[in-house]
Amino acid sequence: MFLDLPVDRALAKAAEQRRVVLIDFYTTWCGPCKLLDRTTWRDEKVIALLKQEAIPLKIDAERDPALSRTYAINAYPTILLLRPDGLVLDRMVGYQDPAAFITSFQGALKGITALDRARKAVVDAGQDDLKGQVNARQNLARVLMQQGQHEEALKEYLWLYDDGMKRNPASYGVRNSFLLSDWQRLGRVYPPALDSLRQHREVALRLFLASPGDASLALDLTSLNHALKEDQATLGTFDQLPPDSPGRKTLGPSVWDLLMAQRRYADALQVRSPGDLLGEIARQESMLPKDPALRRIFQARWLELAASGLEALVAVGRPEEAKVMVKRALALDPSAETRALLEKHLQRSGHLVPLDSLE
Repeated sequence: MFLDLPVDRALAKAAEQRRVVLIDFYTTWCGPCKLLDRTTWRDEKVIALLKQEAIPLKIDAERDPALSRTYAINAYPTILLLRPDGLVLDRMVGYQDPAAFITSFQGALKGITALDRARKAVVDAGQDDLKGQVNARQNLARVLMQQGQHEEALKEYLWLYDDGMKRNPASYGVRNSFLLSDWQRLGRVYPPALDSLRQHREVALRLFLASPGDASLALDLTSLNHALKEDQATLGTFDQLPPDSPGRKTLGPSVWDLLMAQRRYADALQVRSPGDLLGEIARQESMLPKDPALRRIFQARWLELAASGLEALVAVGRPEEAKVMVKRALALDPSAETRALLEKHLQRSGHLVPLDSLE
């Protein structure tokens, strides 16, 4: 279906045949790109539509970086529709299933772009549907960013973070993860977005220091630091707090890995006691997904937490609690791989304690 033509010849051919040029910008490592190849580009209706209306090309973005820069390609897959004069008719970013692609493609031919559709979705959601507004405006922000309308995208991210997602409890996890990741990504190409992230971080820091026992304020602060790739700033805040400050406990999950990396075992166990660790493992175990591959991923994460707890407990001389941690880890998974993980952390503790002696 795809033609082996340079873009200039494809544009000329499109002018002759009164079609558009479609370019699928992909990379060899992109999972959604491969899914597009397996599904949408093999769909009979899609193939028939493109044969009638388009000159389709596939371009490895990493093998043609100049062309990628020309069209500001920074996410994969990106599907461009070009008029014969080379101007962009529409831009679709991310995987599109056959039905969604056909709708988007036919809409673009009628002059209805992805941005038009995103704006309409916001209107259709209505002011009284907060969840609908949040979902629609999050999509609008992404489309605005993809279309290079950075100032407008930032306005949407600010509304989502400061208002919409804050008022919608179901969005709170997304607010401090995916939303901040998108916001930070915008900051790479639009410095005012990064400045705004930093300003929000300073506000979050002031609020947290005023109420250090508030777990939600701790989450805001640590998430903003993480989005800015400044996790050490969270540890710096932790170190500024008095030893008996409740803020040390609320920052605990976020500074645990940093404390363990510096072998600050006593501090680590102060903010995340053995009981805390075992409670977290139990809660997560009860929520393990059914899919075997996902279960292994999640289980590995909590086995690592148990092994880290074991390392800290042995390092500070608390063998009885260390035995409990070993028992819990082996109950999760008694495999040779788990035993090797526990032994690695025992060695890292600096104490020559055989694993067998803790069973």
